[in-house]
Amino acid sequence: MVLKHKFSKMLPGQSLHSDTFRKMLIKHLRRGYFVTHPKICIYYPLIINAKRKCIENFHQYFFNLPPDNDYIKWTVGKAMYMADGTALKQKQALDENGFYSDIISSSAVCTIICDSIQFDEHTRRFNYFGTQIIKRRTRDLKRSMLTTGSVENVPRTQNNPHGLMITNWRTLENKDLDY
Repeated sequence: MVLKHKFSKMLPGQSLHSDTFRKMLIKHLRRGYFVTHPKICIYYPLIINAKRKCIENFHQYFFNLPPDNDYIKWTVGKAMYMADGTALKQKQALDENGFYSDIISSSAVCTIICDSIQFDEHTRRFNYFGTQIIKRRTRDLKRSMLTTGSVENVPRTQNNPHGLMITNWRTLENKDLDY
């Protein structure tokens, strides 16, 4: 007896973690599942979590920086695969202001902690709230970080496994916090 998998009706290149399923009429929502066909259910929170994880990964790659020039180039390069030219402009602005060279010369370690991500599914816009910690030999600096942008679907690649691109990304707030 051959058993068919309940997701055998997906088109090639589709997976459970993408939102590019074959277009079907959505009949109703039942306990977090979109029931589109008697044998096919799409777990909606899985789609939202993938988008949040993509946004969080981008910020981790862009803002977690040790005092190692090669590693900084590698992580920021990975972040550039996940965003459009707006992120490249911010990277170039940081480079021109000497941010990366200051990290290396002062042996500082930058980390970012995600506080929350607000994501609007209809407009596909997000707000990322985080705390950036810059540890130097002389003192530690804590900053609040607020960035905003949009998310677009793109084909999945090895460098962009979520198949999402961050567009119109900009920093709205980056201010010092008191301990």
